[in-house]
Amino acid sequence: MDSPALPEDAPLVAVRRGAVLESVHRGRLVFCDPSGEILDATGDPEAYVFARSSSKLFQALPLILSGAADAFGLSDEELAVACASHNAEEPHLAAVRSLLEKAGLSEDDLQNGAHPPMHAPEAGKLARSGKGPLAVHGNCSGKHAGMLAVCAHEGFDTGGYRNPDHPIQRRILELVVEACGLRDDEALLAGDDCGVPAFALPLKSLATGFARLATGEGIPEEVARAAQRLRRAMRAHPFMVAGTGRFDTEVMETTDVVCKSGAEAVFAAGSAEGWGLALKISDGGARAVRPAAVAALGRRGVEVPEGDPRRDLHGEVVGGIGPFI
Repeated sequence: MDSPALPEDAPLVAVRRGAVLESVHRGRLVFCDPSGEILDATGDPEAYVFARSSSKLFQALPLILSGAADAFGLSDEELAVACASHNAEEPHLAAVRSLLEKAGLSEDDLQNGAHPPMHAPEAGKLARSGKGPLAVHGNCSGKHAGMLAVCAHEGFDTGGYRNPDHPIQRRILELVVEACGLRDDEALLAGDDCGVPAFALPLKSLATGFARLATGEGIPEEVARAAQRLRRAMRAHPFMVAGTGRFDTEVMETTDVVCKSGAEAVFAAGSAEGWGLALKISDGGARAVRPAAVAALGRRGVEVPEGDPRRDLHGEVVGGIGPFI
């Protein structure tokens, strides 16, 4: 079997101990405008990437477009958690449960799988209680609750909603293709960890999609309105999109950018000023996302707080992780 071709990438993040370079994370990034024109790029913008949870804004669009959000009277907090990779802190759990209840559903309908809360204090609290994690604790439970709400509103089967051939998944794929400027055969599918389809697409197409959702340009008016409503909810309630100590929450608390991280070190963002960013760390190292994204956003004049320095077990600073220069 031939080795897969490696996309052209570049050093993006340097990990230093003292003044010495200890490790390097390579990656790719691209800025596009709503027409798909590349504004700036490092590495190969054409190579495919799985969007993973960076696609959640696209996956939540049917919640608005179907009329389910209005029919069930969903709050902005509930819309934001439908776009989330949440920490399973109490406000997240409450919002997911409320969304399900309003749609006439329950936690038993969730099929995203269970894992301990992403927030260590919440995971510890759950472990000390002697109880195991439930599906609602899964970081994708809000997304799944949103999909289920659409099914309940449209009269679709709620038992098979994860299937790629289910009407909700077909509609999501159509929206991804349309918003990202793809041909029907360009979006590739595989299973995501939570069980629904994950989308692979060129990195530049993900950036284009975020530029279009951020500006409303290049997409039908009703999709633009739906995206605007979701963006407004995410920016009004950035905590609901991630949670305590999470980079996405901090970006949306401190800037006008709407962003979403994904597993395997993917990050995407969009600005109403007319650009979208997509970034992928080649080795999937999550620790490199923040410094790479901070540096990338800085290219567009967006200032985001840098992360903490590296510390030893005594709390003393021993190095740092930042842009590769």
